[in-house]
Amino acid sequence: MISVLFNKSVQNVLKLLLALGILFGIVGLIYYAHQKADVELNQFSKEQKKEDASEAITIDNYELKEVDAENALHWKLSAKKGVLEPNTKDVKLVDVEVNYYKEKKVGMHLQAPVGTANELTRIIVLNSLGDKKVRVNGDEKQAQIETSKLELTKNNQFLATGGVNIVMPGVAKVSGKTAEGKFTQTNLDSFVIRGNTHATIDI
Repeated sequence: MISVLFNKSVQNVLKLLLALGILFGIVGLIYYAHQKADVELNQFSKEQKKEDASEAITIDNYELKEVDAENALHWKLSAKKGVLEPNTKDVKLVDVEVNYYKEKKVGMHLQAPVGTANELTRIIVLNSLGDKKVRVNGDEKQAQIETSKLELTKNNQFLATGGVNIVMPGVAKVSGKTAEGKFTQTNLDSFVIRGNTHATIDI
């Protein structure tokens, strides 16, 4: 009789231990699942913040400018619309104008239907669109440029590609595939034109 009672007690204890083991196992699984969900939620939140930070920003009436060592305005870029990529600081531009200044007055005017600029490097690329070309104009006595693409780099250097026409009033009209040179704030300082060059001299 005592042996039977002892066996039943052992069985009850074993059942209790088994039930507790199952209970602790379920609680552990729930805790693990909760912790894993928290980790995944945090990771998702971080990725979402990164995506939000890298989303392009559209800016109406976009402007970018450069000043010289004396804080005088060197050039100013204006566009009807700019789309900024926050990670690279590249800006896609629509209806672009770039003005070079001398003594607070516009000395040279550039315009293009579209283009790009980088806010860090200050490199500007102006592009044609359809029959609308990139144009560079000064006053009536200054050289004028018409091209498909014009890249403006540091130290007033430029590179024109895709076909170039340069008109020097009263002197000549020169055309070619590419041209590179340097702007002053009011005119072309120097340039070299290459590829199928053709010149018409004004007499």
